[in-house]
Amino acid sequence: MKTLLRNKRTGSYFQGVSDWTTNVREAFDFKMPERAIRFIKDAGLRAVDLVLAFEDPRYNIQLPVDERFGLSTGNERKPMEARQAARVSV
Repeated sequence: MKTLLRNKRTGSYFQGVSDWTTNVREAFDFKMPERAIRFIKDAGLRAVDLVLAFEDPRYNIQLPVDERFGLSTGNERKPMEARQAARVSV
C-alpha cells in the first residue's frame, strides 16, 4: 500500500515540493498516513485527499483531509465570534 496526497481540484498527486503529477505511479509515497498528515499541516496545504493506494486501484481509499485531522479549514470562527453568533441565534 502507498500513502499519497491528491489535490481535490486538479486530481493531481503530490510528487515533490512544488511538483504534482497525474500519474499515480510517479506520486511520492509518504509510507504512513501520519507522515502525510504532518506534511499537510507543516506545508499549509488545503483541498487535498489522503489516498491509500493499492496495486489494484479498485481498492484505493480516498479520505478527505479536514478538521477531523486537526486542520483548519478556514471556515472556523474565533471563539468570541462563535459565542456572539450563538447568542444572536437563540
